Amino acid sequence: MEKNNLEKRNLILAVVFSAVFLFLLDAAFPPAKKTVPEKPVPAVPAASEAISSSAHPIQKTEQSYAPAPGAISAVKTSQTAVVSREQAIDEYKHVAIKTPSVSGSLRLKGARLDNLFLTKYRETLEPDSPYISLLAPTGTAYPFFAEFGWVATEALALPNAETPWTTNDTELTPEKPLTLTWDNQSGLKFIRQISVDNNYMFTVSDRIENYGSKIVTLFNYGLIGRTNIPEAQRGAVLEGLVGYLDGSLKEFPYAKMDKEGQAAFKTTGGWAGITDKYWMAVLAFDQNAPNVTVKFSEQDTSSGKHYQTDYLMPPTIIEPGQAVQTTNRVFAGAKELTLIDSYEKELGIKRFDLTVDFGWYYFLTKPFFFILSWFNSLFGNMGLAILFFAFLLRLAMFPIANKSFKNMAKMKELQPKMDQLRERYGEDKMRLNQEMMELYRVHNINPAAGCLPMLIQIPVFFSLYKVLYISLELRQAPFYGWIHDLSAPDPSSVFTLFGVLDWPIPAVLNIGVWPVAMGLTMFIQQQMNPKTPDKTQNMILSLMPVMMTFLLGHLASGLVIYWTWSNILSMAQQYALKFQNKQGKKA
Repeated sequence: MEKNNLEKRNLILAVVFSAVFLFLLDAAFPPAKKTVPEKPVPAVPAASEAISSSAHPIQKTEQSYAPAPGAISAVKTSQTAVVSREQAIDEYKHVAIKTPSVSGSLRLKGARLDNLFLTKYRETLEPDSPYISLLAPTGTAYPFFAEFGWVATEALALPNAETPWTTNDTELTPEKPLTLTWDNQSGLKFIRQISVDNNYMFTVSDRIENYGSKIVTLFNYGLIGRTNIPEAQRGAVLEGLVGYLDGSLKEFPYAKMDKEGQAAFKTTGGWAGITDKYWMAVLAFDQNAPNVTVKFSEQDTSSGKHYQTDYLMPPTIIEPGQAVQTTNRVFAGAKELTLIDSYEKELGIKRFDLTVDFGWYYFLTKPFFFILSWFNSLFGNMGLAILFFAFLLRLAMFPIANKSFKNMAKMKELQPKMDQLRERYGEDKMRLNQEMMELYRVHNINPAAGCLPMLIQIPVFFSLYKVLYISLELRQAPFYGWIHDLSAPDPSSVFTLFGVLDWPIPAVLNIGVWPVAMGLTMFIQQQMNPKTPDKTQNMILSLMPVMMTFLLGHLASGLVIYWTWSNILSMAQQYALKFQNKQGKKA
């Protein structure tokens, strides 16, 4: 018995000293802040350069018609240092893009979509903050672009990243598509029409006219390339290369892609692209075309890591005197779920909603999102929507929670009898357990009943956490008081007296008012429940409110507010039940 107590004491001391050591270490050596590098870095290779290199061969799509590896021509660049976006755009002629949701331009050389801002979203809460930059041209610090072209099994001049397209149009708008033309002077004329809707979907239609004297077999490709990923992009949700291919979701976070190098799939229908937390660029190729080869790849270059998603369509055969047309799409914009669902329905893009990282509990997360969005439209405040949603969840689980609370109340009443049994049979564990079980049976108590509400709440909590973390509608959504962004941690700091004291504190201690309120409500709720038989377990459980305060204190404030409010509702329910029992006894 003494040996067990000694081991328990040593365990507790080890945990306490380890925590103190980590706090002191964090205070002495705070983590460096991750910032976007200001120094110039080497220029980014063109997207097609990566696809044409030996590290990224084009896989054969048909045994009789297959472009050789490296058939897609590379774009060489003489730039050796990072330039501004304006300089990069000035180097090549661009055509302006103007819609209610995006602004930017398309590079005529290669017909590359490489300059795009999301005009409905800003980087910070400041009203004059820059618009979100999604796509950026080669030569800037973080190039991100989409490109389309053709390859063949024989030596032909075909549209690629270096193609000098011509046009008479001055801009691309939802009302006026952009028409590009190019003739290879060897019997093939390419007419490309690019259109855009009021949101983020670009449609690329290619018409190829064969005015030559021989049959031509071509393969259409599309790609999205990105280089030098900012550290801020490597978050807790899926950020990297992703696609819905051959009936299943394929996910390649940047770290995974770094290890594997490349992966190729065959599919009929689907989509593939590169995704961030709130934004994405995704290729939606012909949903009826069979045996489309889709490839995810990473290439280490002198300028950094280049990530790429590309597809290669089945062969297109063009007889002399005939013309064919292909249509593909690229989504470049914000992850607005309602809009994404509409594209899935109207354009037939298979499981397009999976571009949003709903996680394991998809069947809960997506409905939660729509419920919260509806409440937000009713109340005009996402914070109030979260509070009302928590109330409805508590109401839905009332019968189960009520039964659990009644069970815990009975256990609390039996606490003196259980203490007597421990004193009497403390040395005989088997006999003690037998007597305890008999006591539970006589008074009709299920000791495990208190765990049921928690087991139910675990998937609910994780689903809600996912919704609050990935929801674009929650980004920069205000609550009341000092909470101006429900997707960000509580900005207040109790350990600096809300900014009055200017002294360095460990990052782990930099928590706000709402996390402290959450910890207090957890502590009060814990005191309302009966103690466990094991004193060591009780001691560890008593530390849980403190641990959860610091653990959840750096998560989205919307989640902390939900947890605090849920605790308050739970305590109110317990108090109401306790009052009801007292009234029943008096009667």
